[in-house]
Amino acid sequence: MCELRVEGTKGIVDLSKCPFEFGSPEFINYHLKNLVSIVNEKPINELIYEEEITFTLPPQGTKTLVEYAKVLAQIEAISLKEEIYGHPSDPQHNRRIEILKKFLKYAYMNPVSASRLLEEYKEPTPDKAVFMKGYQIFKGWLAGILKTFKKTKLYQLVEKTGDLRNAFLSLVGLHSLYFVNVVALELPKTAVPLKDPKAKYKLDFGLEVQIYEVPERDMYIYYLRNPILEGLSKELKKMLKELIAAEMRESFTNADYSILFNLKVNEYKSYFMETAILNNIKITPKEALVMAREAASWVVGLGSPIENIALDSENVTDIYIDSENSPLYLDHREFGIVHTLFRYNRELLERAFKNMVFSEKGKKFDATNPIVDVVVKRLNMRCHLQRPPATFEELQGALRIMSEEPFTYAQYLFFKSFTPFFAGYDDVMVTLGSSEAVLGIKGSGKTSFTAAKIAAIGPGKRIIPIQDIWEIPVRAYRKRGFHIGAAKVASADYEGQYRGGAMDLVSMANALLRMGDAALIINEVRSRLAVQGIINLLNTQPGVFLLYNLHAESLDDIRDRLELVFGIPAASMFATDRYTFLKKIQYGRKGKTHRVLGYEYESDRKNKKFVKIFEFERGKSIETSTIKALFINNEIASSRDFSKLDLRELSKEIEISFVPPALSRRSADTGISAEQYILQAFYKGKVFYDVYKASMDTGVKELLYLDFFLKANTLANKILVDLESETGEVDFGEAQKRWEIEFKPLVKRELQLLKVSK
Repeated sequence: MCELRVEGTKGIVDLSKCPFEFGSPEFINYHLKNLVSIVNEKPINELIYEEEITFTLPPQGTKTLVEYAKVLAQIEAISLKEEIYGHPSDPQHNRRIEILKKFLKYAYMNPVSASRLLEEYKEPTPDKAVFMKGYQIFKGWLAGILKTFKKTKLYQLVEKTGDLRNAFLSLVGLHSLYFVNVVALELPKTAVPLKDPKAKYKLDFGLEVQIYEVPERDMYIYYLRNPILEGLSKELKKMLKELIAAEMRESFTNADYSILFNLKVNEYKSYFMETAILNNIKITPKEALVMAREAASWVVGLGSPIENIALDSENVTDIYIDSENSPLYLDHREFGIVHTLFRYNRELLERAFKNMVFSEKGKKFDATNPIVDVVVKRLNMRCHLQRPPATFEELQGALRIMSEEPFTYAQYLFFKSFTPFFAGYDDVMVTLGSSEAVLGIKGSGKTSFTAAKIAAIGPGKRIIPIQDIWEIPVRAYRKRGFHIGAAKVASADYEGQYRGGAMDLVSMANALLRMGDAALIINEVRSRLAVQGIINLLNTQPGVFLLYNLHAESLDDIRDRLELVFGIPAASMFATDRYTFLKKIQYGRKGKTHRVLGYEYESDRKNKKFVKIFEFERGKSIETSTIKALFINNEIASSRDFSKLDLRELSKEIEISFVPPALSRRSADTGISAEQYILQAFYKGKVFYDVYKASMDTGVKELLYLDFFLKANTLANKILVDLESETGEVDFGEAQKRWEIEFKPLVKRELQLLKVSK
């Protein structure tokens, strides 16, 4: 139970054993009764509530609760004195006992109602002199009780905040969301807004984000508010609260959750506008829309906090839920792990999880299916959920916000993840169809980088993503003319089991290749069969174009896993042309997390070794760090600045220390010299750099995105085709000259289009 134990002058409540939600009326009632029983025996100077996070009541807050408990204890003692009720034969005797009993009951639930009870208590003047003294004594006691009771700080706080729950929560530094019964944290008084320009921005529907730092806790806070919602009139707030309460009693089990949220937003918006007009309440269309989203978020969505954070997909990658009543926290692209002030109680978290599961037909989440992965297409969110018996009585979730638009090489230059030459070289090798494994730890950007390569493959080749394809934005490429046919395979979780006709990865990949040549993209390789299947594909079908990613930090990791875990000879690793390792780095303890290339190897099949061709070279900051091209001696190859690149001069002065083995094989296959491909990598690096620079110079971030990137890349490739000789040679000095002439009007036209569309 929620028992209060006293250690010295500290009162401690272990909430892990408490059946009531912290801050609920039931908890406060029980807690105050415990305090009343203890305050006269032991001094309490500090109250501590131990939960997933510990709440310590400040000294003044403790004093406020203890003072109130002492007054109630005194009133309880007074209520036991028989002499205050007058003569037992007085007709009002029992009524006097009942009024004090009722007062004490109310005092634990609603102090204002308790005081009103005494204020409104009336009894007739006794008609017998023998009862007059008792009448006057009781009246005096009531006046004294009422005066003392109303002087307590807690009573005055209840008058100010509206009810006992809000008063208690304000003492602890919490508050309750107005529209639903859920407790949220208050922004710490020591929190300081970050001065970084990226720490403050606006989202749709009037939402505002400010990142705060709490110095003494070494943490950031994601402070999300909606001024439109906060500024609603009392009448509109009441209308919204009543609708949410009524609609949450409804069941939508058989509804189509792919469209239900939007249908409800439209329905609620109309309801609010019509009701406001009928009741002569002022409302604007924007207010009605914001209210409708708030209602739909709680009724058929994932709850207002998660729904609103999901709108910040440009900055937030993941939302984490450790358990009910624990604050949500998230992974921010700029500031890493950031805490929020939002928490869900058990009831609301169960509802949010239920709505997530209903979003994907056929999924179950119960005691026999305690772990589930579902995709909420509406939010482009992948949700991994867990419940008992897979957890210790808790509900847990990790929600990945998937990008609707894939990254481009120009965006990687913007984030300082790559150098222009590396981006250009990667484009060339993907264009040549070199198989590649993209590796790194969780959250290093493997899937994003794998998806970005599709732009280099181009619309002229059949592309088939298989296995966990949700995180690869297939539709974004399809609507731009790419030939992508996604294939579904049996989940790795059910490896070796029959799952209603779903084929395993190996069988599916072989079947797809029998239909014709294609670039296969396999995302998130986890299982033994998947690894074996990839190795078999690469070794039995030489030249197959396969891109895949998996968790690993080094070549030794892969070698050990193949040999020790899967029983596959390490020599089979040479079938993959390239191994690209991504890593996460920081500068300083609180520095932003950067996702960069760590190093890249190519397979030398003839000499049975792996040759490192790129390596991250750390500087004092991300700007002074670089990705060193180990096979080129020219400094420009490792530079982040391609503004002064002159390909005409470089083609005369290029110093190649060695030819990377995978490039050497492709060069032999095509009959085009390795030097030509390296110069092409410089040329494409210049293209990507100019796209990035145009975005910076104009302040138009859309120039970094897929639509314009594809236009620029198509122009660059067209120039190469136009200038290519019969032997495959290209004058890259001339190519650069043409590119620089034709790129400027391309940017001008795009800016005009963007201006019109906005």
